[in-house]
Amino acid sequence: MSDSPIPGFRNPEAFEVLPNARLNPTARDVFDILQARQEPCGLVKIRQADLAKRLDISQAAVSRAIGQLKDKGLLDGRHRQGSVLIHPLFAAYESLPHMLNHLSDPDTFVWPLNFPTGEIRPPRASDARTDTGFDPNPDPDGGEDAPAPETRPALRLAG
Repeated sequence: MSDSPIPGFRNPEAFEVLPNARLNPTARDVFDILQARQEPCGLVKIRQADLAKRLDISQAAVSRAIGQLKDKGLLDGRHRQGSVLIHPLFAAYESLPHMLNHLSDPDTFVWPLNFPTGEIRPPRASDARTDTGFDPNPDPDGGEDAPAPETRPALRLAG
């Protein structure tokens, strides 16, 4: 663990929308470790090998997770090897005034997030019913009883 104090103030509103990013479990694990090891304002000096060892996974899996975090905008993709920068809205700060000063500083680059940040979480991407007009509670005939099914034909074995 680090000897330096971990910044204690985080933006709670940002973390409320984090589920909307739909991170896979490995990416969320990596993000949690990055959160725990960051310096004030979101800089994390860590190697992928250290993350892989900590999580007991391959470096390729860590690389994919970091790629997903960069794709979602949670990490800055412009940092050199051995360090990453957490998005300023998800970074930790020493205090609320420290965060406000950092975010209002013209030198602070606040890049866009690539996931919905509204109050309602969007449907899962794996839901086959998404954008199909599927109604989970259909009532096509106004609540009348459904017609009785016809008798099924007798089945016979082929051959």
